[in-house]
Amino acid sequence: MITFALLRTKITAARRAQIALEEIEKALDDVAADEAIFRAVAQHANDGLLYQDMEARIIWANSSYCRTMGYDLEEIVGRKPQEFCFPPQQKPSRKQIEAFRFDPNDDTFKTFHRHPNIRKNGERFWHEFSQAVVEPRPGEQRVVLVSRDVTQQVQRESELEDAKTFLTHAADHDALTGLLNRAAFLRRADEVLGRPSARDRQMGLICIDLDHFKAINDSNGHAVGDQILIHVAEAMKAAGSGDAINCRMGGDEFVMAIPGIADFDTLQVLADNLLERIRTPIDVYETTLTCNASIGLALGEGAPITAEDLIRSADFALYEAKVPGAPSIARYDADLHERQVHENAMMEEFVDALDNDGITFQHQPILDGRTGKIRSFETLARWTRTNGERVPPDRFLPFAARINRMTDVDFAAVRATASLVADLRARGHKILGAFNTSSEALAHPDFLTRLEEEARIANLSPDHMIAEVLETTFFGADTTDSVAAARINQLREKGYTVYLDDFGVGYAGLAHLGQLNVSGVKLDRSLIANVTSERSARIITTSILRLCHTLGVGTLAEGIETREQAEFLLKHGCYRLQGFGIARPMSRAALIDFVEQGAEITILSEHDRFAQSA
Repeated sequence: MITFALLRTKITAARRAQIALEEIEKALDDVAADEAIFRAVAQHANDGLLYQDMEARIIWANSSYCRTMGYDLEEIVGRKPQEFCFPPQQKPSRKQIEAFRFDPNDDTFKTFHRHPNIRKNGERFWHEFSQAVVEPRPGEQRVVLVSRDVTQQVQRESELEDAKTFLTHAADHDALTGLLNRAAFLRRADEVLGRPSARDRQMGLICIDLDHFKAINDSNGHAVGDQILIHVAEAMKAAGSGDAINCRMGGDEFVMAIPGIADFDTLQVLADNLLERIRTPIDVYETTLTCNASIGLALGEGAPITAEDLIRSADFALYEAKVPGAPSIARYDADLHERQVHENAMMEEFVDALDNDGITFQHQPILDGRTGKIRSFETLARWTRTNGERVPPDRFLPFAARINRMTDVDFAAVRATASLVADLRARGHKILGAFNTSSEALAHPDFLTRLEEEARIANLSPDHMIAEVLETTFFGADTTDSVAAARINQLREKGYTVYLDDFGVGYAGLAHLGQLNVSGVKLDRSLIANVTSERSARIITTSILRLCHTLGVGTLAEGIETREQAEFLLKHGCYRLQGFGIARPMSRAALIDFVEQGAEITILSEHDRFAQSA
């Protein structure tokens, strides 16, 4: 019995041993399979993998790393990467390479690195990598390097940085002349006029308007006109003092502010010198031209005043200088001050028009370049005085802003837009309507309620309407926390489309585009104007379009005047086009007829357009 029991015990133990042996063999098989998987992953990974000893000598590299560097594995095993990866100008000395050792405690193991490298064939590229210390065996250290070729990424980042630099400069400067733009000028001038001491607030202001500039443009072409504007800007830089603040206000209007001037006689000397320089003949495209100008002078004599007030005074003097037979330079004096009273009367007339539906609207079509059909329209405010004078928006909208009535204009625009969209849809045309929205309207507590009410009355859903918000609404670092940004979020949540208008001339731009919940951007005409003639303009525009595509943000380009501009934008994925080359703003009835006719839209080439204007 004892023998049988022992035998049974041995059989049981043998079986257990067999089972244990099978489990061990299976575990070993699993480990071998895992190692095979790890080897395959390492070998075929898209990222480069490099295995080095602590002296930086290469023990092994995967195929991706070898392809990136252009070497076979046999050519680099046993060597240090510093021997072959750096361009000649950045390659360490032989002694530095030989002395190099990895320090496991070095901070370089905690960050990513990006360096210019060179392939075996001499081609340069950007290499990004990270490193880690591993212990394959107890007490043995090795370094694993993970790398990739990021040349295209670096190039894109460089293009976007160039675009950001351009837009930052463009936010303060006129693209053609390099002078300050209006917004930047007002900031600079107000800084001087806001100083504590009355003496330090003294400032002379010179407003310049070119005579018969339109005739020069019409008879010689815009290229010649541009050279005239550049000539005036250079004259201002040469005539002004070192602290002069020079600005192109727009078109052929310029302003120079000179701090420290307290009397008209001193200002007159500067103005005389400036006018003489402007009148100096210049050679433009084998043509010699002489440009004349009218100048208005005003003084900030130390009393509290804003730059806008000073410009308004100088503008009145400028009007006097333009009277036939008057001197080319006029001063803002007591008589002209009386005339300023007339300006106030004009503003009162504007208020009356605002209160009695005297503000009218025109509508500019927006083309879908893929279909050749009108996709939407933009509603634009217009005002005609009781005497028949048509006052441009840049003249009467500042009135509205000064008296805090911009919301009234905006709400009237919403009403006109909704009504026209509804009328078009009733006729079977699914066309969207866009209206401009000021920062004042966005901040109005009843904005959303009023907008929804107008849409309800017109029986429209939110996706039939587009709100265009000026990019300059978002100045400052608190873009995403602003009232305007919050209101845009609410609009988007309710289904409205929101476009960032005049994109490329303000601060928001690339810096905040990714943070604003907008549907799309409207590229400003200043970016489009030279897109077919200047390489830098093409690079900036395509960079912005590529960024918008990456962010999933729509694009619309305004200021389209020629077929070449339209074709360039279509080629680069911007299909919504607006501008005089497509159609000018028109009345409600005219737009309905325009849509009803469904005529094919022909955008003239630059050559044909120039021939027509000649």
